[in-house]
Amino acid sequence: MKKLNDEEIQRLLEGELKSADELLSAGEKESLDQYRFLFEKLKDEPKEGLPYNFASNVKRRVQQQFNRKRDMRFYLIAFVVLIVGFAGFYQVLVVVNENAGARFMDVLYKFKWVIFLGAATFLGILYLDQKLVKEGS
Repeated sequence: MKKLNDEEIQRLLEGELKSADELLSAGEKESLDQYRFLFEKLKDEPKEGLPYNFASNVKRRVQQQFNRKRDMRFYLIAFVVLIVGFAGFYQVLVVVNENAGARFMDVLYKFKWVIFLGAATFLGILYLDQKLVKEGS
């Protein structure tokens, strides 16, 4: 016998098709029993419905994820622009005056921990802004 599709199984369950049990294979009988169980469970309405603000909660969470991705993209672009800007500034200094370029690198090397801590503080503030302020509202 050919394999039953969903529509034929539905008609069997509703009693429109009169099929003898001996024509069905064991797998088809099992599928029919599973469908019958599923349809009986689907007839029962759930005891509790969704909360009234379910749609707004879902919309808010999706919007937060979208905003977070947009903000991260902005921060990444700003970081890359800053690095490219420093590299460009260094190249201009080297072209204009090689000694000034070397002194610029010396200053960067001398204050590397201040620059690193400043960047870490900035990223920490951005993170806390995301976590505490935006998710708290």
